[in-house]
Amino acid sequence: MKILRILNNNVVIALNDEGEEVVLMGNGLGFQKKPGFEVDVSKVEKTFEMSGQFEKLRIEKLFAEIPEEIIKISYEILSYARKQLQKDLNETTFIAIADHLYTAIQRTKNNIQMKNFLLWDVKRFFPDELEIARQAIQVVNQRMGIQLSDDEAGFLTLHIVNAAIDSTNESAIDLTQMIEEILTVIKYTLKINFIENDIYFQRFITHLRFFSERVLNPSHNKIEEDMVENELFTLVVRKYPEAFEATKKVVDLLKTRWDYNTSRDEQVYITIHIARIIEKMN
Repeated sequence: MKILRILNNNVVIALNDEGEEVVLMGNGLGFQKKPGFEVDVSKVEKTFEMSGQFEKLRIEKLFAEIPEEIIKISYEILSYARKQLQKDLNETTFIAIADHLYTAIQRTKNNIQMKNFLLWDVKRFFPDELEIARQAIQVVNQRMGIQLSDDEAGFLTLHIVNAAIDSTNESAIDLTQMIEEILTVIKYTLKINFIENDIYFQRFITHLRFFSERVLNPSHNKIEEDMVENELFTLVVRKYPEAFEATKKVVDLLKTRWDYNTSRDEQVYITIHIARIIEKMN
């Protein structure tokens, strides 16, 4: 591979064997090098493909403006999140994290505080990711000599959630909004207030997270073959009529807002979760 452009001492853009431009990261990879030099492949630690011209310009601008320490911390955050969550995360998310941290640091230095109006929902729906983000913000504060707020931890959480979602077209904000709308429909249909520290509610939130990810993923946005037998579906409907009434409202919401056809399997799972919550409250 040959070096095309040097972004800093540790990051270069090179031409791979397929004739595609890639971003290479590695300690000293660009030090005392010039365009046209061969890449020292023994120093390459990470390789990132660029999907289009806009992404190329964005990456070049980012590495040109953002201090190397922030870029390094951002990748450490992504690696730490992957280890803690034990999930595959989108490698290029560190770019969005670096961009956000740099902007947040500049705002804080200028005494501009951004209120995160999603923070309450983030605490409810993504507690594990939020804890990771809070740990990351502590590291950033210590190493950069800054004092970023908990609101920034909330923003960072959304980037971490985005990295785990199996779709590059959807975001954590969409996921959060969907879960909130589903809970609102159930709440007003049943005329109840959720006990949010209840184990049954927490289990339902976990189910909704994975379910909502499937809804937001275009490859899953279709009716899948049901595994639940008709008899079981009928039994659940008859046994939990109140819960199923709320499920039907959720089905209507998903069809209207996201053009999603909720399978019989999914309706059974949602109904059972709601029924458990109702029983616990009673």
